[in-house]
Formats: sequence, structure tokens, C-alpha cells
Amino acid sequence: MPTRRDVGVYRFEDLRVWQAAKRQCDQVGGLLQRPEFRRDLKLSDQMNDAALSVMFNIAEGFLRRRDKEMLQFLRYAFASNGELKSGYYAAAGRNYLSQAEAAELIDGNESIARMLRRWQATLDQGESGRGRRTRTKNQGPGTDQGPKDGPGTKN
Repeated sequence: MPTRRDVGVYRFEDLRVWQAAKRQCDQVGGLLQRPEFRRDLKLSDQMNDAALSVMFNIAEGFLRRRDKEMLQFLRYAFASNGELKSGYYAAAGRNYLSQAEAAELIDGNESIARMLRRWQATLDQGESGRGRRTRTKNQGPGTDQGPKDGPGTKN
């Protein structure tokens, strides 16, 4: 298994998927400042909670140090990411977002989903092939965490 030095990941902030989730969360924060979102508190709160959940669950999973626990938190992050994607569709349907803006946000969201799925796949292989594993403090997730260029980059 690669060490953290090999993959360059020492902190959750170094994970490309967490960086993309943070950019997404920041984008949602910007959207929520718009008058139409400020009037629609239910949708705004749901989208904010989902965007935060993606970031928080990636961080918490990374910090758990056990692949089985990390996998569960990545599942939570993936589900929250899907929930946020649904929020983008709702916002576009209510004309809070242009079709082009919604498409860009959804593209970034789908990029995060792909990164999470790739990471989950490496952990799923470890769980099924070797039983329960515990990572030492010197071991990282051992997987590519997606592109550095931004959430809209195709993988």
C-alpha cells in the first residue's frame, strides 16, 4: 500500500476531492446570497446542509483511520453530493439558476461523485480482499483523488 508520502496526502485539506467539495460549498454559499434563494429558506437550507455534509464527511472519513469507517463516511458524502445535485435541479426549475449555470454546477458535482466512487472502489477492494484493515498514521487512502484543476474537469 502506498504511504502518504507516495500519494502526497498528509491532511484532509490535501485531498483533491475535499478541495473540489470545498469549492462546491463556496459556490453554494455564493448562490445563497441571491435574493431568490434568500426567500426560499427550505431549499437554501437543504442545499447548504448538503454542501457542508459533502466536505465534512470526506474530512471525517479521512480522519477515521479505518478503511471500513472511511468507506461509510464516503458513502455519506456521496449521498449528500447527490442531494445537492437534486437541489441544483430544483433551483433551475424555479428559475433561480440559468440552464448554463445549472449545467456547470451539475458538471462539477458529477466530477466530485466520480472522485468519491473511485476512492470507494479502492476501499471496497481492500474490505473484500483482506478483511478488516487498519491504516497506520503513515498510510493514506492509496488512490487518486481526482484532478487539481477544478470541479468541472472531466476525468
